[in-house]
Amino acid sequence: MDLWERPEVHARRWFLLGVLSLTLVLVVMSVSGLNVALATLQRDVGVTGPQLQWIVNTYALAFGGLLMTGGAIGDRYGRKGALLGGLLVFGLGALLGGLADSAEVILVARGAMGVAAAFVMPATLSLLIEIFPPPERPLAIAVWSGFAGGGAAIGPALTGLFVTGWWFVPSWGWEAGFLYNVPVVAVVIIVMALWLPRSRDEHPRHLDPAGAGLSIVAMTALIYGIIEGPEQGWTSAPVLSAFAVSVAFGAILLLWQQRARHPMLPLELFGDRRFSIGSAVVTMTFVVMIGFWFLFALYVQFVLGYSALEAGLATMPEALASMVVAPFTAPLAAKYGSRRIMAIGFAVLALTFLPLAMVDTETSYWFLLGPLVLAGAGLSLAMTPATNDIMVATPYEKAGIGSAVNDTARELGAALGIATLGALSTSIYRNTVDVDILPPEVAAAAGESMGAAIEAAYGLAQSGAAGEAAAQATIAETSQAFATSFAQTMAISGAVSAVAAVALLAGHLAQSRGRSRV
Repeated sequence: MDLWERPEVHARRWFLLGVLSLTLVLVVMSVSGLNVALATLQRDVGVTGPQLQWIVNTYALAFGGLLMTGGAIGDRYGRKGALLGGLLVFGLGALLGGLADSAEVILVARGAMGVAAAFVMPATLSLLIEIFPPPERPLAIAVWSGFAGGGAAIGPALTGLFVTGWWFVPSWGWEAGFLYNVPVVAVVIIVMALWLPRSRDEHPRHLDPAGAGLSIVAMTALIYGIIEGPEQGWTSAPVLSAFAVSVAFGAILLLWQQRARHPMLPLELFGDRRFSIGSAVVTMTFVVMIGFWFLFALYVQFVLGYSALEAGLATMPEALASMVVAPFTAPLAAKYGSRRIMAIGFAVLALTFLPLAMVDTETSYWFLLGPLVLAGAGLSLAMTPATNDIMVATPYEKAGIGSAVNDTARELGAALGIATLGALSTSIYRNTVDVDILPPEVAAAAGESMGAAIEAAYGLAQSGAAGEAAAQATIAETSQAFATSFAQTMAISGAVSAVAAVALLAGHLAQSRGRSRV
């Protein structure tokens, strides 16, 4: 008897969907939630701009690199156990991060949380597939995807609340970006232990540690090269070596997956265009969106002067739009075709980035509100049909693989988005800021990043009236440079989204013509 056919499971399937969605929100929030604490973290702990990118990306790299392995372990030994064990490690990692006093310890904590999330996230989607009968699965997947998109935007608001404090909520500082997870994880573990049914694959896939290791090395080398490019120079030996290592290990990974008796990822699944195109869409969606969330949080805090709480609340319209639109995508995709809906999603994202390419140091929130709503709608329109296509194209007995591929595509997109758009923004900022007109005491810091410039300016302001005036001039120049870098990066994101929309629409039209000829 399938899990969804058991009466006690069928009766509480929507409750279980809520619990699984809450679990999903926890791990997704950790991708973006820390963004609004980065400015405070940089000031209090003294981390550099590249270290900030690594703090964010370490989670995504560990998460994405081990998702296939985590999903396989859950399939083989039990998804409930994978969920509970992953949540326990996730909570301990959050506790370590909240108690850390250096960038190195924070990196270790983020890495542990990413490893744990790799066991949690694929199990949520695999269990969802088993809990719901086939007719209800598209709606359940749409709700799951809506919470995934909404969680990425809710994370900054919740983190900002605890970082800044408000009304009866005390200010915890940047540590709140970690510690709020601990009590929630404890409650979810208890609920799951009591009510979540056990589930495992009757014919589990074998583990592929070699494939997992090769993928982690290839991804880490690629991200290292992208992040360090603006720091050490794109043609420097370390950066070129990193790209070479990434290409070499990526090629070895493909060869290994073709020849291994039990590959981590059966490459034949990509022969189904629904699977391959869905995976590409999920990746590209998160490239532009995670990069946007990362830079938007810094822009509104560094340039517009928002607190962490204000920066987090600023993204709430996006979260609401994403969760409202997501349930409607399944019937729309069924009626008009998933590629057409995904194309519309990317077109909406292109419209999102168009006005963001015109922001400056005086932009009001009312100007940002429209793009934020469009971003949430575009995210759901693009990502939800893509996730459904991946799962529909995956054989039922390999649901764990489909879930893990979907999640890996997300985290690969997240890591690439933060690295590429972060590096692009850094390069534009450094080429724009005029350090020659700044006081010598802050010129070096201003040339590195705006966060470092603010910290140096605060120190300069303590030296008297002349120092305060120089500090204000430093903030004005670096704010303008950062606003320019953010605007130009958003313009490029808009162009990428527009190209993706055209490509998907062209593919849909070609597919329609092929069917009409048959």
